Amino acid sequence: MDWNHKHILISNCYGLGDVITCTPALRRFKEKYPFCHITLLTSYNHVAAIKGLPYIDEILGLQRGRLFSKFRLLHKICQQDGVAFTDWQPQLLLLSYLMRVPVRGGIERKRSILRHCLINPVDDRQRTFLEYAGERRAKEIGGALSVTLDGDMTQCDVAEPTATVKATVDELLSSLGLAPAAPFLLLSPFAGDAVRYWPVDEAKRFTKCIQDRFHLPVIVTGSTDNIPDAEKISPYTLAGKTNIPQLIELIRRASLLVTPDSGPMHIAGAVGTKVVALFSKDLPSRWAPHRNCKVVMLNKSCSPCYGETAGNCQNVACMRDITADMVLAKCFEIGMDKT
Repeated sequence: MDWNHKHILISNCYGLGDVITCTPALRRFKEKYPFCHITLLTSYNHVAAIKGLPYIDEILGLQRGRLFSKFRLLHKICQQDGVAFTDWQPQLLLLSYLMRVPVRGGIERKRSILRHCLINPVDDRQRTFLEYAGERRAKEIGGALSVTLDGDMTQCDVAEPTATVKATVDELLSSLGLAPAAPFLLLSPFAGDAVRYWPVDEAKRFTKCIQDRFHLPVIVTGSTDNIPDAEKISPYTLAGKTNIPQLIELIRRASLLVTPDSGPMHIAGAVGTKVVALFSKDLPSRWAPHRNCKVVMLNKSCSPCYGETAGNCQNVACMRDITADMVLAKCFEIGMDKT
Protein backbone atom coordinates (compact mmCIF):
# COMPACT_ATOMS: atom_id res chain seq x y z
CA MET A 1 0.00 0.00 0.00
CA ASP A 2 1.21 3.51 -0.83
CA TRP A 3 0.99 5.65 2.32
CA ASN A 4 1.94 8.92 0.61
CA HIS A 5 -0.64 11.67 1.19
CA LYS A 6 -2.29 9.53 3.88
CA HIS A 7 -2.57 9.89 7.65
CA ILE A 8 -1.37 7.19 10.05
CA LEU A 9 -1.48 7.07 13.83
CA ILE A 10 1.02 4.92 15.72
CA SER A 11 0.54 4.22 19.41
CA ASN A 12 3.46 3.53 21.75
CA CYS A 13 2.59 4.31 25.38
CA TYR A 14 5.11 2.06 27.10
CA GLY A 15 8.22 3.37 28.87
CA LEU A 16 10.63 6.02 27.68
CA GLY A 17 13.01 3.40 26.31
CA ASP A 18 10.24 1.86 24.21
CA VAL A 19 9.45 5.23 22.67
CA ILE A 20 13.09 5.99 21.88
CA THR A 21 13.69 2.57 20.32
CA CYS A 22 10.62 3.15 18.16
CA THR A 23 12.23 6.14 16.40
CA PRO A 24 14.26 4.20 13.77
CA ALA A 25 11.08 2.55 12.48
CA LEU A 26 9.28 5.90 12.27
CA ARG A 27 12.26 7.46 10.49
CA ARG A 28 12.35 4.62 7.96
CA PHE A 29 8.59 4.87 7.40
CA LYS A 30 8.98 8.56 6.53
CA GLU A 31 11.86 7.77 4.19
CA LYS A 32 9.69 5.31 2.30
CA TYR A 33 6.63 7.58 2.27
CA PRO A 34 7.87 11.18 2.55
CA PHE A 35 4.41 12.66 1.96
CA CYS A 36 2.58 10.69 4.64
CA HIS A 37 1.46 12.34 7.88
CA ILE A 38 2.70 10.45 10.96
CA THR A 39 1.02 11.02 14.32
CA LEU A 40 2.60 9.34 17.33
CA LEU A 41 0.51 8.69 20.43
CA THR A 42 2.64 8.27 23.53
CA SER A 43 2.69 9.00 27.25
CA TYR A 44 2.37 12.70 28.04
CA ASN A 45 5.57 12.43 30.13
CA HIS A 46 7.61 11.29 27.12
CA VAL A 47 6.58 13.90 24.56
CA ALA A 48 9.54 16.19 25.32
CA ALA A 49 12.03 13.38 24.59
CA ILE A 50 11.06 13.22 20.91
CA LYS A 51 9.57 16.63 20.25
CA GLY A 52 10.85 18.21 17.05
CA LEU A 53 12.06 15.06 15.31
CA PRO A 54 11.54 15.89 11.62
CA TYR A 55 9.92 12.61 10.61
CA ILE A 56 7.14 12.78 13.22
CA ASP A 57 4.52 15.27 12.07
CA GLU A 58 2.43 15.31 15.24
CA ILE A 59 2.75 13.98 18.78
CA LEU A 60 -0.22 13.34 21.04
CA GLY A 61 0.45 12.97 24.77
CA LEU A 62 -1.83 10.61 26.65
CA GLN A 63 -2.30 11.43 30.34
CA ARG A 64 -3.02 8.52 32.62
CA GLY A 65 -5.78 8.88 35.14
CA ARG A 66 -7.68 11.49 33.14
CA LEU A 67 -11.31 10.51 32.70
CA PHE A 68 -12.24 9.94 29.06
CA SER A 69 -8.78 11.13 27.96
CA LYS A 70 -8.66 8.55 25.20
CA PHE A 71 -12.12 9.40 23.95
CA ARG A 72 -10.96 12.99 23.47
CA LEU A 73 -8.89 11.59 20.61
CA LEU A 74 -12.04 10.78 18.66
CA HIS A 75 -11.53 13.62 16.17
CA LYS A 76 -7.95 12.43 15.53
CA ILE A 77 -8.94 8.81 15.03
CA CYS A 78 -11.55 9.66 12.43
CA GLN A 79 -8.92 11.53 10.36
CA GLN A 80 -6.67 8.49 9.97
CA ASP A 81 -6.22 6.21 7.00
CA GLY A 82 -4.38 3.69 9.16
CA VAL A 83 -3.66 2.98 12.82
CA ALA A 84 -0.93 0.83 14.37
CA PHE A 85 -1.17 -0.06 18.05
CA THR A 86 2.10 -1.45 19.42
CA ASP A 87 0.56 -1.52 22.91
CA TRP A 88 -2.78 -2.67 24.31
CA GLN A 89 -5.31 0.13 23.72
CA PRO A 90 -8.82 -1.37 23.91
CA GLN A 91 -10.74 1.93 23.86
CA LEU A 92 -8.81 3.25 20.88
CA LEU A 93 -9.20 -0.07 19.10
CA LEU A 94 -12.94 0.26 19.47
CA LEU A 95 -12.92 3.87 18.31
CA SER A 96 -10.89 3.04 15.21
CA TYR A 97 -13.36 0.26 14.41
CA LEU A 98 -16.42 2.46 14.92
CA MET A 99 -14.83 5.26 12.88
CA ARG A 100 -14.15 2.74 10.10
CA VAL A 101 -10.44 3.48 9.81
CA PRO A 102 -9.52 1.52 6.65
CA VAL A 103 -6.31 -0.12 7.97
CA ARG A 104 -6.20 -1.22 11.59
CA GLY A 105 -3.39 -3.28 13.07
CA GLY A 106 -1.64 -3.95 16.34
CA ILE A 107 -2.02 -5.61 19.71
CA GLU A 108 -5.37 -7.18 20.42
CA ARG A 109 -6.49 -9.94 22.77
CA LYS A 110 -9.08 -11.30 20.39
CA ARG A 111 -9.02 -11.26 16.60
CA SER A 112 -12.32 -9.46 16.17
CA ILE A 113 -11.66 -5.78 15.44
CA LEU A 114 -8.20 -5.51 13.88
CA ARG A 115 -7.45 -6.47 10.32
CA HIS A 116 -3.82 -7.18 11.15
CA CYS A 117 -3.47 -8.64 14.63
CA LEU A 118 0.02 -8.82 16.11
CA ILE A 119 1.22 -11.13 18.86
CA ASN A 120 -0.80 -11.12 22.05
CA PRO A 121 1.11 -9.19 24.78
CA VAL A 122 0.58 -12.08 27.20
CA ASP A 123 2.30 -14.44 24.77
CA ASP A 124 5.10 -11.91 24.37
CA ARG A 125 5.89 -12.17 28.09
CA GLN A 126 6.07 -15.95 27.90
CA ARG A 127 8.79 -16.02 25.25
CA THR A 128 12.40 -14.95 25.11
CA PHE A 129 12.95 -12.65 22.17
CA LEU A 130 16.59 -12.05 21.36
CA GLU A 131 16.09 -9.37 18.74
CA TYR A 132 16.72 -5.73 19.53
CA ALA A 133 13.68 -3.68 20.56
CA GLY A 134 14.07 -1.33 17.59
CA GLU A 135 13.89 -4.25 15.17
CA ARG A 136 10.85 -5.63 16.96
CA ARG A 137 9.09 -2.25 16.83
CA ALA A 138 9.76 -2.08 13.07
CA LYS A 139 8.16 -5.49 12.63
CA GLU A 140 5.17 -4.47 14.75
CA ILE A 141 4.54 -1.20 12.91
CA GLY A 142 5.27 -2.75 9.54
CA GLY A 143 3.04 -5.74 10.25
CA ALA A 144 0.19 -3.51 11.39
CA LEU A 145 0.33 -1.34 8.26
CA SER A 146 1.44 -3.99 5.72
CA VAL A 147 4.81 -2.33 5.12
CA THR A 148 8.33 -3.77 5.16
CA LEU A 149 10.54 -1.52 7.28
CA ASP A 150 14.07 -2.57 6.47
CA GLY A 151 17.49 -1.16 7.26
CA ASP A 152 19.32 -0.27 10.48
CA MET A 153 16.96 -0.08 13.45
CA THR A 154 19.66 0.46 16.07
CA GLN A 155 20.32 4.19 15.64
CA CYS A 156 17.74 5.91 17.82
CA ASP A 157 16.96 9.61 18.09
CA VAL A 158 15.93 12.04 20.82
CA ALA A 159 15.00 15.71 20.73
CA GLU A 160 17.70 18.33 20.21
CA PRO A 161 18.05 20.55 23.30
CA THR A 162 17.25 24.20 22.72
CA ALA A 163 19.50 27.13 23.61
CA THR A 164 17.35 27.70 26.70
CA VAL A 165 17.82 24.10 27.82
CA LYS A 166 21.59 24.33 27.32
CA ALA A 167 21.73 27.54 29.35
CA THR A 168 19.74 25.93 32.14
CA VAL A 169 22.14 22.97 32.25
CA ASP A 170 25.02 25.45 32.46
CA GLU A 171 23.33 26.93 35.53
CA LEU A 172 22.73 23.52 37.08
CA LEU A 173 26.39 22.59 36.72
CA SER A 174 27.42 25.97 38.12
CA SER A 175 25.20 25.34 41.15
CA LEU A 176 27.37 22.27 41.85
CA GLY A 177 30.52 24.34 41.56
CA LEU A 178 31.39 22.90 38.13
CA ALA A 179 32.28 24.78 34.97
CA PRO A 180 29.87 24.14 32.06
CA ALA A 181 32.63 22.52 29.99
CA ALA A 182 34.22 20.54 32.84
CA PRO A 183 34.30 16.73 32.40
CA PHE A 184 32.12 14.62 34.68
CA LEU A 185 30.77 11.10 35.01
CA LEU A 186 27.00 10.75 35.25
CA LEU A 187 25.48 8.11 37.52
CA SER A 188 21.79 7.29 37.34
CA PRO A 189 21.44 4.28 39.67
CA PHE A 190 17.65 4.39 39.74
CA ALA A 191 15.01 3.10 37.32
CA GLY A 192 11.26 3.17 36.80
CA ASP A 193 11.02 -0.13 38.68
CA ALA A 194 12.52 0.03 42.19
CA VAL A 195 13.75 -3.58 41.99
CA ARG A 196 16.18 -2.43 39.28
CA TYR A 197 17.85 0.21 41.48
CA TRP A 198 21.57 -0.33 41.90
CA PRO A 199 22.18 -0.62 45.67
CA VAL A 200 23.17 2.66 47.31
CA ASP A 201 26.19 1.17 49.11
CA GLU A 202 27.75 -0.09 45.86
CA ALA A 203 26.93 3.13 44.02
CA LYS A 204 28.56 5.09 46.84
CA ARG A 205 31.67 2.90 46.75
CA PHE A 206 31.90 3.29 42.98
CA THR A 207 31.61 7.06 43.27
CA LYS A 208 34.40 7.19 45.85
CA CYS A 209 36.67 5.10 43.59
CA ILE A 210 36.11 7.44 40.65
CA GLN A 211 36.63 10.59 42.67
CA ASP A 212 39.70 9.31 44.54
CA ARG A 213 41.41 7.79 41.52
CA PHE A 214 40.47 10.17 38.73
CA HIS A 215 39.40 13.32 40.62
CA LEU A 216 36.38 13.27 38.33
CA PRO A 217 33.06 14.59 39.66
CA VAL A 218 30.28 12.00 39.72
CA ILE A 219 26.90 13.65 39.25
CA VAL A 220 23.88 11.64 40.38
CA THR A 221 20.50 12.06 38.69
CA GLY A 222 17.09 10.71 39.57
CA SER A 223 13.59 11.77 40.53
CA THR A 224 12.48 13.79 43.53
CA ASP A 225 11.83 10.52 45.39
CA ASN A 226 15.48 9.55 44.89
CA ILE A 227 16.95 12.69 46.52
CA PRO A 228 17.75 11.11 49.95
CA ASP A 229 19.63 8.18 48.34
CA ALA A 230 21.33 10.41 45.77
CA GLU A 231 22.72 12.63 48.53
CA LYS A 232 24.24 9.57 50.20
CA ILE A 233 26.01 8.56 46.99
CA SER A 234 27.70 11.77 45.89
CA PRO A 235 28.10 15.42 46.93
CA TYR A 236 27.15 16.29 43.36
CA THR A 237 23.48 15.57 42.86
CA LEU A 238 20.83 16.87 40.48
CA ALA A 239 18.14 14.40 41.54
CA GLY A 240 14.73 15.99 41.16
CA LYS A 241 16.18 19.03 39.39
CA THR A 242 16.03 18.08 35.71
CA ASN A 243 13.24 17.58 33.21
CA ILE A 244 13.68 15.31 30.18
CA PRO A 245 15.22 17.90 27.79
CA GLN A 246 17.70 18.94 30.50
CA LEU A 247 18.51 15.30 31.23
CA ILE A 248 19.18 14.71 27.52
CA GLU A 249 21.62 17.63 27.45
CA LEU A 250 23.28 16.48 30.69
CA ILE A 251 23.79 12.98 29.28
CA ARG A 252 25.10 14.43 26.02
CA ARG A 253 27.79 16.33 27.95
CA ALA A 254 28.81 13.46 30.24
CA SER A 255 32.08 11.63 29.66
CA LEU A 256 30.33 8.41 30.64
CA LEU A 257 26.98 7.31 32.00
CA VAL A 258 26.47 4.42 34.44
CA THR A 259 22.86 3.31 34.78
CA PRO A 260 20.55 0.30 34.97
CA ASP A 261 18.49 -0.68 31.93
CA SER A 262 16.34 2.47 31.89
CA GLY A 263 15.38 5.62 30.00
CA PRO A 264 18.76 7.36 30.54
CA MET A 265 20.51 4.34 28.99
CA HIS A 266 18.47 4.77 25.80
CA ILE A 267 19.10 8.53 25.75
CA ALA A 268 22.86 7.84 25.96
CA GLY A 269 22.56 5.43 23.05
CA ALA A 270 20.76 8.07 20.99
CA VAL A 271 23.22 10.92 21.67
CA GLY A 272 26.35 8.76 21.45
CA THR A 273 27.52 9.04 25.07
CA LYS A 274 29.47 6.07 26.40
CA VAL A 275 27.34 4.01 28.78
CA VAL A 276 27.89 1.14 31.19
CA ALA A 277 24.49 -0.53 31.49
CA LEU A 278 23.51 -2.69 34.46
CA PHE A 279 21.08 -5.42 33.43
CA SER A 280 18.98 -7.53 35.76
CA LYS A 281 15.68 -9.06 34.67
CA ASP A 282 15.85 -8.49 30.90
CA LEU A 283 18.26 -9.24 28.07
CA PRO A 284 20.92 -6.82 26.74
CA SER A 285 20.29 -8.23 23.26
CA ARG A 286 16.83 -6.68 23.42
CA TRP A 287 17.58 -3.33 25.01
CA ALA A 288 21.26 -2.37 25.24
CA PRO A 289 22.48 0.32 22.80
CA HIS A 290 24.52 -1.13 19.94
CA ARG A 291 27.22 1.56 20.11
CA ASN A 292 29.49 2.81 22.91
CA CYS A 293 27.95 0.45 25.45
CA LYS A 294 29.34 -2.12 27.88
CA VAL A 295 27.00 -4.37 29.83
CA VAL A 296 27.18 -5.76 33.35
CA MET A 297 24.89 -8.77 33.75
CA LEU A 298 25.33 -11.60 36.24
CA ASN A 299 23.42 -14.24 34.23
CA LYS A 300 21.65 -15.73 37.22
CA SER A 301 19.85 -19.02 36.64
CA CYS A 302 16.49 -17.24 36.92
CA SER A 303 17.37 -14.49 34.41
CA PRO A 304 15.68 -13.18 32.37
CA CYS A 305 12.36 -13.06 34.19
CA TYR A 306 8.93 -11.59 33.47
CA GLY A 307 5.47 -11.15 34.92
CA GLU A 308 4.79 -12.66 38.34
CA THR A 309 8.29 -14.12 38.59
CA ALA A 310 9.82 -10.66 38.33
CA GLY A 311 7.20 -9.02 40.53
CA ASN A 312 7.49 -11.57 43.34
CA CYS A 313 11.29 -11.80 43.50
CA GLN A 314 12.40 -11.18 47.08
CA ASN A 315 16.19 -10.74 46.80
CA VAL A 316 16.73 -9.35 43.26
CA ALA A 317 20.25 -10.78 43.40
CA CYS A 318 20.68 -10.12 39.67
CA MET A 319 21.01 -6.40 40.48
CA ARG A 320 22.05 -6.31 44.12
CA ASP A 321 25.06 -8.56 43.55
CA ILE A 322 26.56 -6.17 40.97
CA THR A 323 29.60 -4.67 42.67
CA ALA A 324 31.42 -1.38 42.23
CA ASP A 325 34.49 -3.28 41.02
CA MET A 326 32.49 -4.95 38.24
CA VAL A 327 31.21 -1.60 37.03
CA LEU A 328 34.63 0.02 37.30
CA ALA A 329 36.12 -2.76 35.15
CA LYS A 330 33.56 -2.04 32.41
CA CYS A 331 34.37 1.67 32.63
CA PHE A 332 37.97 0.80 31.81
CA GLU A 333 36.87 -1.47 28.94
CA ILE A 334 34.82 1.24 27.32
CA GLY A 335 37.69 3.70 27.36
CA MET A 336 38.05 5.42 30.74
CA ASP A 337 41.73 6.27 31.25
CA LYS A 338 43.30 4.02 33.91
CA THR A 339 46.07 6.46 34.73
